[in-house]
Amino acid sequence: MRRRPISDRAFLEFATKRPRPKHIQVSIGTLGALAASAPAQLAAPEAVEPSQAAVSQVFTALKAAKRPLIIFGGGAARGAQAAATARLLLDMTGAACFTTYAANGLIPADHRLNFGACLGRGGAIDVIASADLVVVLGSELAEVDLWRDRLGHTAPMVRVDLDPLVLADRHRAEMPVHADATLFAAALAAAFAASGTKAGAGWDAGEIKRLRAAFHREVESERPGNAAILKALEQVLPAETTIFSDMTQFAYVGKEVYALTQPNRWHHPTGFGTLGYGLPAAIGGKIGLGDAPVVAIAGDYGFHYTMQEGVAVELGLSLPIILWDNGKLKEIEDSMRNAQIAPNAVVARNPDFCKLAEAFGARATRPADLAALQVDVQAALKADGPTLIQVTPAILGGGAAGAAGE
Repeated sequence: MRRRPISDRAFLEFATKRPRPKHIQVSIGTLGALAASAPAQLAAPEAVEPSQAAVSQVFTALKAAKRPLIIFGGGAARGAQAAATARLLLDMTGAACFTTYAANGLIPADHRLNFGACLGRGGAIDVIASADLVVVLGSELAEVDLWRDRLGHTAPMVRVDLDPLVLADRHRAEMPVHADATLFAAALAAAFAASGTKAGAGWDAGEIKRLRAAFHREVESERPGNAAILKALEQVLPAETTIFSDMTQFAYVGKEVYALTQPNRWHHPTGFGTLGYGLPAAIGGKIGLGDAPVVAIAGDYGFHYTMQEGVAVELGLSLPIILWDNGKLKEIEDSMRNAQIAPNAVVARNPDFCKLAEAFGARATRPADLAALQVDVQAALKADGPTLIQVTPAILGGGAAGAAGE
């Protein structure tokens, strides 16, 4: 009996389960063998629709809540209408929100009800504990979003997710809903629109703005100098820019403070934290996105892992590669010091990165200040090949510069 291609299973699971990369291993013998003609393509499966009963239950709970809080995860950021739906839901419910890193940009960074991608901040626990209903849409509430074991809520929790295992995890939601989070959010927003009522009036926009600013100051104080460089980039990069970042303090700060206005625009190896991810991921992203702007961000140590990749030059990709080079593994050095361990093996012997890039056939710049950085980035977006932009602490003119980066 002829079997369906295993690739069909992968695409089926993309649509009906939590989307994750799929590894398909093929033996050398199979690769060299003759293949039968491919079977007819499978019809696209329907997404997991929410039940009307579940929508009604959560609608009733939100309507009764005075201080509801929504946590948007990556599962709520899928599809062309996800952002419009999420923003409508906040407007109709009056709920405040956090986003996970995977959902960053789903709600505008300066939205009056948005605390931002700052779930890991200590002050977020007090905010979450003050809510009288917590609704988690499409998030596993991962350790690398929270950096603690518990979310911090004391109120009932609604949990909407494609993955049944998530609904049975340690967070123990009182109202678990097995459904596509984007579809559920749309159905919930439609229910409020049909009712003609708005709920929740317990959040003060001024309070949210002050706390969001305090979270950002805390991020900047932990890794000084990075936020100023990111702000300079934010001012010149188009809103539709897709960023692929490596493991570096520069990216850690950006994930929390960079003002994304669209979802799915910042990709980072959250979780395993694999060094070397940024450059090859950005090359693949640029190939896939075509004329849309793409930027790679890497630290000096992480860049060593995959800097030999020459495909961007071969294909003439307009790809700015922003290299944060402070000559050390600063995050690890900081962690050692905080643990009262004498720093060891954290200082790099780096090559001349600009000469190295030019040897590969790429362009290279080393901007002297933030204004020059902005000019170089804009030029790199229009170039007919990749441009390495080497940024060192000197770009900040001293002071906090020596403390920044990884």
